[in-house]
Amino acid sequence: MADLRLITHASELLTGQGVRAREGRHVTDDDLGRIEDGAVVYSVKGRGRLGEIPGRIEWVGPTRDLPKRYLKLRARNLRLKQAVVPGLVDCHTHLVFAGDRSEEFALRCAGASYEDIAARGGGILATVRATREASAQELLELASRRVNEAWGYGVRTLEVKSGYGLDWETEKKCLEVVRLLARRFPEVAFRSTFLGAHAYPKDRSREEYLRELLEQMLPEVARKKLAQACDVFVDDGYFTREEARRLLGRARDLGLQTKIHADELGDTGSASLAAELGCLSADHLLQISEEGIRALACSETVAVLLPGTAFYLKARHAPARALLAAGARVALSTDFNPGTSMTLHLPAVLTTAALYLGMSRAELFAAVTYNAARALGLHDRQGTLEPGQDARIWVLPFSRFEESYYRFAWAPAAGAR
Repeated sequence: MADLRLITHASELLTGQGVRAREGRHVTDDDLGRIEDGAVVYSVKGRGRLGEIPGRIEWVGPTRDLPKRYLKLRARNLRLKQAVVPGLVDCHTHLVFAGDRSEEFALRCAGASYEDIAARGGGILATVRATREASAQELLELASRRVNEAWGYGVRTLEVKSGYGLDWETEKKCLEVVRLLARRFPEVAFRSTFLGAHAYPKDRSREEYLRELLEQMLPEVARKKLAQACDVFVDDGYFTREEARRLLGRARDLGLQTKIHADELGDTGSASLAAELGCLSADHLLQISEEGIRALACSETVAVLLPGTAFYLKARHAPARALLAAGARVALSTDFNPGTSMTLHLPAVLTTAALYLGMSRAELFAAVTYNAARALGLHDRQGTLEPGQDARIWVLPFSRFEESYYRFAWAPAAGAR
């Protein structure tokens, strides 16, 4: 018999079954699949550093309906004090980097402009320098501490982008660190995204770097299987729509999935481009147009909103309500990065989305479970608690899901798993 585990007497168990049935669009409370006094049976493959290595969900339902064949399993009795939900999916992070930009943050808060900070050696290129200088082992240890922290907030799946190398050796080093993370933490699902097109380096011309991305980096990423997806930052002063079309077309031809950092600083029409190209996601969307909203709503591309970034920058938030009303799939993520969203607290991002994006309980739930999994191409086996799905489970320290974002920026209890 498989190595089975049993959880009983969850105060509530949210399966998300209706979210999957609606494919993540126009979700309501009725779609949460709430089971009071719930139980779940699942298999495990062993134990990792942080928790159990998940197998599959075997059975879900009210504790009173637990089939007799499972009655002899040793149960974890939650005594109606803790809720159970699918493990959270953080579908947009920049987890692997070195350096500290807290001084830059303090200067910005005191009124310094981006130009002032750049003149002092700050900004993205400061992180690029530090990441280039760090060894793979140093990056692995930094990233491992971050994975440990994210786990405490209920995150069971992490997307990790490169992009702080802007040269092949460093980009490769960062992607190899993600591979090492997956070996070190088999209880966490990792997805790796190549973001060499994060910015243009200062030491090469624009055309030279674009050619390097197309002719050297992307083929090597695909050949070495260093990433599952390719992302491009399309915005004013960064990569153009046509450059993105070339890069993502090349990535697709090499077997990589595609994503776009879209319409963050200005309306570049990049959300529409993401929909046209069939990208997994269009991320940020602070400046998305009505045309872009319609394009995403009529496509399979997920709108990934990053309210922590708008919060850090004191910028206008993405138009979540307009996207949701139009029928777009909306996901939420931390955008963990050293410059504009230095947080791994995905539930705190839910708090921000509830307050400032006007998202409902069901929309928030879908945004960090099924829709976030969909933004990574993992929705066939993640995002809900249903038989046959991956047993990526979060046992909350609270009796209700909404308490996880009602309590702003809570800290996990010491030793909690």
